[in-house]
Amino acid sequence: MVDRRVEVVARLKALEDAAAPLVTFLQNANAVQELRADKQYNLQMLNDRYQIGPDQIEALYQYAKFQFECGNYSGAADYLYQYRALCTNSERSLSALWGKLAAEILMQNWDIALEELNRLKEIIDSKSFSSPLNQVQSRIWLMHWSLFIFFNHDNGRTQIIDLFNQDKYVTLTTKLK
Repeated sequence: MVDRRVEVVARLKALEDAAAPLVTFLQNANAVQELRADKQYNLQMLNDRYQIGPDQIEALYQYAKFQFECGNYSGAADYLYQYRALCTNSERSLSALWGKLAAEILMQNWDIALEELNRLKEIIDSKSFSSPLNQVQSRIWLMHWSLFIFFNHDNGRTQIIDLFNQDKYVTLTTKLK
């Protein structure tokens, strides 16, 4: 266990160092206000003014993922949110959204988790997947994760009925029986 702890701490330190320039930027409220909805502008501005490039942005994702694995769900959710604002890779952004959803569920932030669930649903329903099977699997995972939210959210009973009665989801529930 001692050896494993040393490995984990070393990995945490390495990820922390790699993401440090971007984390420092994100902690500066005045600097963050410079960000816009245009991701390309943000990437160019970060590179020009702060020497923050794709490597640091990817390091932020890895750092957030490691924070999640260590049980720091609050930090992971914050970093994944910031990562999504800067990420240009749609697959990686989707992965970050799933991670943020899981973190919000584990922190029992039901309202925020519901917002993330709805965001995921929109993406899954509108995204063109490489195969129909991938889309079905994503919908099934969405239904699975939604149970945690709907059984704990004040308006969950109504929302679970609404979701599971939509055409795209009814066919899944009937096939699962």
